[in-house]
Amino acid sequence: MNFPVGSVVSKGDVPFDLVSLAEQLSVKRFNGYIIQSVRKNLVEEGVLFFREGQICACIVECLALQRVVKGNEALEFFCNQTKGNGFYQCVELTRSQVDLVTAFDEKLLTNKIVLKELPRMIPSAFSPKFERPEDKVSALDNYGLGELR
Repeated sequence: MNFPVGSVVSKGDVPFDLVSLAEQLSVKRFNGYIIQSVRKNLVEEGVLFFREGQICACIVECLALQRVVKGNEALEFFCNQTKGNGFYQCVELTRSQVDLVTAFDEKLLTNKIVLKELPRMIPSAFSPKFERPEDKVSALDNYGLGELR
């Protein structure tokens, strides 16, 4: 994912308290994003955008599976990731930079999120949303030795 580079205003380990961080960003009328990376079986990366302190857009990606989820569906994935193991950074942008990102890809936009509803969206524990499909081809088949099974 390529997004504008801004100044990192905070960073830390995942799991973290998304609700309290979102409340702090809301009070500051923050423009920018929280980017997090978590790892279980695969690495997942998620970005949650704020415009004037309000959650406005979200995207989650799993490069190993070449899968990208955007908008409201991605918000569920992002909230799940906050309970995983990894790290996050909070990056400040200008309001026009946030507007530019969402203008280029309107599928990133989410419905208006009231911060009081955010705790209900966060699960109690991380559960991987991206799973690698089981390979039906064995390692022996890759070398033409499948009959040795």
